[in-house]
Amino acid sequence: MSAKVTRLVVVCWMAAATFVFAQTADELIAKNLAARGGADKLRAIQTMHLTGSISFGDQSSPIDVKANRPAQIREDFAIQGTNITRAYDGSKGWQAQKKDAENKVEELTGGEADNIREEAENAIGGPLLDYSKKGGKVESLGRDTYDGKPVFKLKITTHMGTTITQYLDAATYLEVHEDIERSANGKLMLIVEDVSDYRDVGGVKYAHRFVSGSKDNPKASTFQVDKVELNIPVDETAFAMPK
Repeated sequence: MSAKVTRLVVVCWMAAATFVFAQTADELIAKNLAARGGADKLRAIQTMHLTGSISFGDQSSPIDVKANRPAQIREDFAIQGTNITRAYDGSKGWQAQKKDAENKVEELTGGEADNIREEAENAIGGPLLDYSKKGGKVESLGRDTYDGKPVFKLKITTHMGTTITQYLDAATYLEVHEDIERSANGKLMLIVEDVSDYRDVGGVKYAHRFVSGSKDNPKASTFQVDKVELNIPVDETAFAMPK
């Protein structure tokens, strides 16, 4: 076989392999949802209650997160002796800070309001589930590697215009990392997050460990979930902004 023919065979094999291994965004989403327990099971979850701990450097705090469909969330934790609540009631976001006798409550606006709204909309099912119904778009960025392992990358553009790039393990199709656009102090910044410790909860796989930060400080915070409760009653007044 001549060198020219050999090169042609190699090129054809590479093209065929690329075609075989290429997967569309919707194919990858379907495999991710199946790996997590299935779209129907995820849609059947109406409430979620997480308890665990969150750490920022040498500071650590218990954290309690409640979520209701379609878009309500409340997060309670503490930083340096200040109790903090962040919430979205379905139409607006708010934050409360309490330390000793001082109690400050304010409505979130701009990018901060968008951040908590996005968290509320995706807390239970994640951004890939029914993404088009939520006004989002998803495109496949192809194969890559992360932390030495092969992954598939999906770029999600939310209905608010921000992006979330998810890295799906090529073997399990579960998410192992994401790059998230967030607003902070009026500026757009990129949050990087490693996702791990998947556990079965009522037939659905939920990650229980999230290590996140900026590109310069990717391990700034660790959210370790101890317990996930699904479809238990959650009082809607918990999401209401205090008067």
